[in-house]
Amino acid sequence: FGSRSSQQTGNATGPPHNLRLRGGSSAAMAAKANAPEKGPPPVTAAWMNLTKNLIGAGIFSLPSGLKSGSVIPGLSAMITVCIFCSSSFILIAYLCKRLRCETYREVFCIAFGNRAGTLIDGFIFTNGFFACVAYTILVADFLQKAAEGLLGVVPNRIMLIAGNTCCFMLPLSHAKDLSALRYTSMMGLMIIAFVFMFIVSDCWKSEDAPSNLKAHAVHLNMGIFRTVALCTGAFQAHYNAPRIFKQLHGDLQAHAQTVLASFSTAFTVYSLFAVSGLGLFGDKLLGNVLKNYDPDNTAIMMVWFGMAFAIIFTYPLVFTAARESLVGSQPFLQEALRRQPLLAHVAITCTMVFLISSVACCVEDVSKVTGTLGAVVGSSLCWICPSSVYLKLSRKGQSGLSMPLNGKALLPYNGPLSVYTSLLILVGSISIVVGVHAVWSN
Repeated sequence: FGSRSSQQTGNATGPPHNLRLRGGSSAAMAAKANAPEKGPPPVTAAWMNLTKNLIGAGIFSLPSGLKSGSVIPGLSAMITVCIFCSSSFILIAYLCKRLRCETYREVFCIAFGNRAGTLIDGFIFTNGFFACVAYTILVADFLQKAAEGLLGVVPNRIMLIAGNTCCFMLPLSHAKDLSALRYTSMMGLMIIAFVFMFIVSDCWKSEDAPSNLKAHAVHLNMGIFRTVALCTGAFQAHYNAPRIFKQLHGDLQAHAQTVLASFSTAFTVYSLFAVSGLGLFGDKLLGNVLKNYDPDNTAIMMVWFGMAFAIIFTYPLVFTAARESLVGSQPFLQEALRRQPLLAHVAITCTMVFLISSVACCVEDVSKVTGTLGAVVGSSLCWICPSSVYLKLSRKGQSGLSMPLNGKALLPYNGPLSVYTSLLILVGSISIVVGVHAVWSN
């Protein structure tokens, strides 16, 4: 979870492509939508955009994930997850190109019908809801540690969450114009970059790092599934794949190059950060690596305040996407908003914010939330759903496209791709069941 969550809305809602192009001007609209963009695809801009979507506050839990899986097996799991997630990211663009879709939801609806779009809305709502839970936990972590350093006392966690909710989260969640908040998201990324350099350099200077890494070099147990769950969540931005593909003018080769560059960058950052965090703190490592630092560290004190500030003002971006996904999937909420727009908006917003903060009060370790998201939502959106679409729309023995299903042509069958997508579904299904257990049994 991170700045990428602010982009969910555009891919979560809206009717399927074949239902949108209606009326007398539908042919002209379709021709305009499918017209090739002029100029070369902006690969560099797309790489920066996708990398920003990938790297977020979930990075703080990765050292804990590496500790669960140990260094060598954990890094092997991380690169495997990176390969699976990057390939499925490209698969989604391939499906968009073949099926002429513009959103993740449309792709799924083409294969499984319009009602299936509710499932994607549900996944995106769940992701946004629990990302907000994780944000709330992180803000409480940072403010607790900062108060300990400044005041010498540790404030009550529940009171911190309640005060933060009433003073900041709830009022900001009611805001209609969120355009100014995009700058706080960039601020959060800058702080994450500073934290990355600080922890890597701190590990480089640490005398205990070699012995800590040696002690956690190799051990194989169920903790590796916790590593996989946390890594899946870190590499999850797949509802944005159609938007990145569109930004690249529908050029599949440029999309593949962008994905390779962005996921390689993310893997490099994640692996260095995870190894450094484990090397620094070893057995004492917590779910949020920044909680391991003492309050007397001035640089970390500034990071705690900066991250708390950035997360508070990023929260409404993620919250709004989750709320719109919820409303888009529930007709009775849409009807309530039509009849009593102000009352319904206030009721939905207040209820969601209250539930988010209540869950945050019950869970102190943010890695449990991010790990569960990775195991359930990440496995579903990254691996199971796109692979299921391909298998549903492909037919064995066909060299070309066959006649349509729901007005769309089926996909050509490819043996190796069918085997690979079946593997992704199997791995994703195992990750959901075993991953959740591994996260909560840690």
